Formats: sequence, structure tokens, C-alpha cells
Amino acid sequence: MHRLKLLAVLATAVTTAWTNGAGAQECDQTFDSTFELIQEAIFERNGCTNATCHGAAAAGGLDLSPEVAYANLVDADVTSIPPAPGMLRVYPAKKETSLLWLNLAAASLPDDWQAPLRPMPLGGQPPLNFEELEVIRLWIEEGAPQTGTIEGTGDLLDACLPPPLPLETKPLEPPPAGVGIQLKAPQQILPPRKENEVCFITYYDVTDQVPTEFRGPSGDTFRYRRIDARQDPQSHHAVVINYFGNLAIDDPRWGSFTCGGGNRHGQACDPLDTSSCGDGVCASTPRAAVGCIGFHDASIGLGNDSLFNTMAAGLGSVGGVYAEAPLKGMLVWNSHWFNLTDAPGKLDIWVNLEFAPPDEQVNELERFTAIDAMFRLNVPPFEAQEICEHWVASPTQNIIELSSHNHFRGVRFQTFEGAFRCRGGRHDGAACSPLIDNDDLGAPDICAGAPCTALRAPAAGDCDGDLLVTVAELVTAVGAALDAAPGRCSRADADGNGKITVAELVTAVNALLEPAERDPEDSLLYTNLFYSDPAVVHFDPPKRLAGPRSVAEERTLTYCGLYENGILDPATVKRRSTSPPAVAGFPGGPCPSPSACAEGRVGASCSRDSQCDTAAGAGDGACDACPVRFGTTTDDEMFILLGAGFEG
Repeated sequence: MHRLKLLAVLATAVTTAWTNGAGAQECDQTFDSTFELIQEAIFERNGCTNATCHGAAAAGGLDLSPEVAYANLVDADVTSIPPAPGMLRVYPAKKETSLLWLNLAAASLPDDWQAPLRPMPLGGQPPLNFEELEVIRLWIEEGAPQTGTIEGTGDLLDACLPPPLPLETKPLEPPPAGVGIQLKAPQQILPPRKENEVCFITYYDVTDQVPTEFRGPSGDTFRYRRIDARQDPQSHHAVVINYFGNLAIDDPRWGSFTCGGGNRHGQACDPLDTSSCGDGVCASTPRAAVGCIGFHDASIGLGNDSLFNTMAAGLGSVGGVYAEAPLKGMLVWNSHWFNLTDAPGKLDIWVNLEFAPPDEQVNELERFTAIDAMFRLNVPPFEAQEICEHWVASPTQNIIELSSHNHFRGVRFQTFEGAFRCRGGRHDGAACSPLIDNDDLGAPDICAGAPCTALRAPAAGDCDGDLLVTVAELVTAVGAALDAAPGRCSRADADGNGKITVAELVTAVNALLEPAERDPEDSLLYTNLFYSDPAVVHFDPPKRLAGPRSVAEERTLTYCGLYENGILDPATVKRRSTSPPAVAGFPGGPCPSPSACAEGRVGASCSRDSQCDTAAGAGDGACDACPVRFGTTTDDEMFILLGAGFEG
């Protein structure tokens, strides 16, 4: 089945929480929690708990009997293979380092996932179907809770579950002394059916926790090689950065400080006394601020200098790469939280930083973020749109990670190596996707029928760096060879030895006769189909797009996002009446004027409700559907390329 059609299967089950909430359902069985559903409807029905598998025999050291399954999975070490760094049987909120997911997904989606040892289940049992695998993914993504209902999981398996309540994940244990430190955000209490993006500050001092060998040359910083973080599921994103602004911690403009969490929750505290809240955290009063813009001088910007950013991991996948932070100072926390349930909830965030030994302090981490095309987003009601943009690496940049960020109407994000452009037509030169696969959604072809291609750099002869060899350039290269002046066409000197040889001229002639185009399939570096659980692709060894003599076209990535607005499920179309308000001064929120019917004559153009009635005077129409554009709420959209690497 086509992957976008699979998304259509899931659309109602997974996305209705963002509109009107879950409705009544018909189901085969009733369970008390999502994990109980997984235990019986997936583990037991697929034979995973029989005596010869993960029952009494405990194959691979794993017993999935009901009374011990959760403890044997979540945060449990891997014993069946030599443990990879950071891998657990189930790593809450991280399927890429959860052995359970990798083994199951490798059998169900072999083109996308590879098992470290072997796909599961074994013994002739069929792979999990897509709905079963999606329940596992959602459970891990939402923090792998032992109790509670994860939205959509019951619908996927025709099961009845209790109404969703705010979920809690297992707290992240701090690193052992001398291995790393833990930063913790103050606990936030979230009112029901609310969404907000807030910022607050805390103070930390880890001087006494950092041995000398992990400190930077100045002595007042520490270096870390791995980030591990966890948060309760009621969060769209969380970012924490060091504050390097001009306000002191006791400046009254921060407002009052109170304890978040612990036995002193809500009480006044001294932010410089890190023990004043006991097991809670002392923090300033949260203030609504998108990206902390307007939060005095504490904007997080693009988050490229963050200690931690839920939208990208950025550290821990490649040896020798480290980051650095002050031993003490102020932290700025940016939290975009939501509570879709009818009960109050909480949000805790834990961040572990593992120290980098001297031999790992080789290349300093640099994150990058590309947002240039976000304002081009404009998806009409019940239509789709694909947009693409280019990002150019520096000549010495090594990429170790790629990821993405969009909201729930983003159904696919892809990144390609190379500068893919429309060749001819009215959009000549525009960034485009070489793998047009939008038939399920009907998104317009960016190139309007013209080819979308990217060129590979010729091995020799491209004097002007446009990745093509012309007759004029070939003449220049021949003259440079005869005059022993390779500088006149340095790119004809393929091996860089200061001479242009006959063999290099022959190579240039071949490039003139047959320009080299990139293969789209081979160029595809990254694909993500799940907005709430974006894939993170790691490159080890690091990926270098081109050498130091390269031109920008050789060092370009093309990234594309496909968006739909109510095609997969008309109930998910953006509606003026249900869109949360935007933060003052920022894009997004309810549209000024709906343009299509969301009820009655669904999809018809309109300017008033009566035009949507199924019959004159029926009163069943609602002119309420809006286009989706760039905005800061979860009901608006974003289009962001994320990555990390180092120079060298």
C-alpha cells in the first residue's frame, strides 16, 4: 500500500484530537490502558508470550509475561546483543534507539528500518501490520507510559479505552557522579484544553560536579559529548539555552521566582540557592513568548546554540564531536505545551549531559536551521501543496545529522543531496522534488511538467563552476594546459597537482558531451512521514557534500515538504472557529475570512454559512474552512530543515 494511503488510514484515529476530540467508537474489546492493549492485542495475539518465545523461555533474555513485561521493556538494558551506545529495549520517546521498535519495524517496513540483530517476530509469525506497528510507535513516542490512554491507539485496533488524560513518562535518571550532570525544568501545571508557548529562566551551578579533565581551556566551562533528554508528552517542543544577555538573575524585570514541582511547589524561592526548592526547581514566572522573542533579551533565535532542543538530537552519534557550556549561569527555557484533555496535567523536562573525555574533544558541534521558505506556505482548504527550498553547506562542513520540523498537516518531509531545480518552463530554476509522488493528494507539480534535475560536478573542465562544461570552457582549458597556466581554469586540473594533462582534457570533453545528472533515489538522504515523531538521520562517518574547492551548487541540499489541508480527513481541515489564537504580534491563529464549507456542502467555496447549507434554509452549513499558512500555533504550519555537524 502507498505510504500516503497508509496515512489516510490513520488520519481519523490520530489527528481528530487537534480538532473536535475523540468521539464515540465501536470496538471489539475494552482495555484499561494503551499498554494493556499492546500486551494483549499485539504481544499475546502474535505469539510473543508463548512458552518458546518471550514467555517461560525468555528468548534473548526478555520475558513478556503480563506481570513483568513493562519492567522488562521500558528503560531496560539490551542483553541479546552487545548494547549499542544509548540503546535500550524501549527508550521512552526515542524509537530510533528502542530495540523493540527496530526489531518490529524491520520486519514490517524493511525498506525503512534495519534490525541490529534480526527482524521480529520469528518462528514463521507474520510481521505486525501497519496499525499494530503504529500503536507501538505512538506508545513509544508518547513516553511509553504504563497507564493511561494514548489518543488514537484504540481506534487503530478496534478497541475501547478510557478517555485520554494527561500522560506521564518515567523520570530520566541522572548520570552517575563524575559521568555527567542533569538539568531539570520546573514542573509546569497545564490547564485542560489549553495551549501556550512560554519562557522562563532558572539558575544552575555544576562547578562541584565537573572533574578537571572535562573542563574547557578557560576553566569556567565544561565539555559534553552526549545529550539525553526526556519530557512528559504534553509538549510540542522544548528548548533550553544559556543566557548571555544583560540582565542579572535578580533583576525585577524577570518577575517573581517560585518553586516548580517537589514539596515546595508554588512557594517563593531564591534562584541563586539551588537547594531552596528541595527536589523542585526555582524558576521565574512563565511568560507567553514565541521563541522567547520579546522575553527581554532572552530570545532563543533558531535554537542553534541550545544545550537541548527536542526538534533535533545533535550530539552522541559520532565520536570526537563535543559541545561546551558554562559551569554556572542562567538558563532560558522555551516550552510549547498543550493539554488536549479535560483534566489538568503536568510537564516535567529532564536533560542529561554526559561529559566528553579529552580524546573526544576534537570537533565542536554546530547546529544549523533553515527557515527561508516558511512564508510560502499557503494550503487552501481541501487541497495540498508541496514546497521546496535549497540550503548550502560551507566548504568545510561535515554533516552528522538531519531532521525536520513541521506541524500535523505536514505529511511528508524529504531532503536530497544536490541542487534540484526545474529545468525550463515558467518556474525555471525553482527548487523542486525529483520524486513527484503526490497522486494521492493532488498537490500541484512545482515544475508544471518541466523536468526537475540536479547536476553532478564534472570531473574536469568546469571553469566557471556552474557544473556544466561548454565549448568555450574546453577551449580555455586547452589554452591553460598549453601555457602551463592551470589557474585560468583551475577546475580542469582534476587532481589539483598544478598541471592540466591530456587525460584531464579528455575527461572534460566527455563531460561536455554528456553532463552528469544526479540519480533522485540515490540522492534521497532523509524522509519523514510523522510530524509528531520526526525521524533523525545520523551520518557516521560524517557526510561531506563536496571538497574545499567546491562551488555552492555542489554543496547544496534540496528539502521539500508536502502538506494537506483536510484531504485525508475532512474533519481535520483548518477551521476559523477552532483555531487557537496566535500570540500577539506573531503569525497564525484563526483566518480573517473562511473560504470553504466545513459543514453541509463540505468543500464548496463560500463567504457565509448559508452558502454551505445542503438545501435552502437547512441551516446545516458552516463557512468555516481556512487556508493553512505559516504560524506559531499547532493549527498552523512550519517548514524547517534541521541538522548538525562540525567544521573541519
